[in-house]
Amino acid sequence: MVNVEQFLMIKYVSLCVKVSGKETLAGCMTRYAGGSVLRRYGLCMVDLRKPMCFNPPWFYVRVGRFIRRNNLENMTVNEWSESKKITGIFQKREEIEVVGGLNKDLAWMCAQGCLPTRVFQRRRRLVNSEKCPRELCNAFENITHVFWECNYAKVIWGRMGNLIKGLTEVELLTYNMMLFGLCGLTGEKARVLWILVNCIKEVLWDVRNMYVFRNSVIDEDGCVALIRSRIFFHVLCDRKRYGADAEGIWKYRKWKFWFFSSIRK
Repeated sequence: MVNVEQFLMIKYVSLCVKVSGKETLAGCMTRYAGGSVLRRYGLCMVDLRKPMCFNPPWFYVRVGRFIRRNNLENMTVNEWSESKKITGIFQKREEIEVVGGLNKDLAWMCAQGCLPTRVFQRRRRLVNSEKCPRELCNAFENITHVFWECNYAKVIWGRMGNLIKGLTEVELLTYNMMLFGLCGLTGEKARVLWILVNCIKEVLWDVRNMYVFRNSVIDEDGCVALIRSRIFFHVLCDRKRYGADAEGIWKYRKWKFWFFSSIRK
């Protein structure tokens, strides 16, 4: 979906940069009113012997705010003069966004405690019971139970342990790592870990909903297969972006061994 506000701001900043470089009435007014903002990012040459407004109007303040919030401080005048280049930068960022779509929504709801579990719905009088819907499980179904304490979830995390360790070197996954992504990793391994845990949580939630609403039971093997397919989608995205270097990130040739060894345990 096109981000209209982002598109218009790119066009607006590009127009300000191009106009400020012209020796016209519009260029003089742009340098006077918005020169202090553009000069800060190297986008305008201001002659300090001429009058300049150091308290710019709000519509020029938004220019600086847009540049800062989107980390565009290093963009040059030539790049801003061609707005398509800036648009391309945003498109590339969207392509490499770590967690998108349903994953992002689920991660946010988990962190905010607003996932519609039985406990959440019972407080709002939407269901009659707070108990976990799975047979032989009488615990209250909250976020911690669905993704961490339920016996079904424990089996799945155990089955995925070898893959997580092989890709991120994390031997012991903690609750805070799972729910909030809090870990000592940096760079690529932190990104991979966050993708892994969110794919697992998404499938656990989908399996739970299929059990509740469709009375469809998916065993552990089926759940692991679904998780593997969700993760492989990110592998394909990285292969498209990095080519053969994606193997060094995901090590997908070793997946069969890791999954097989987890079954034997």
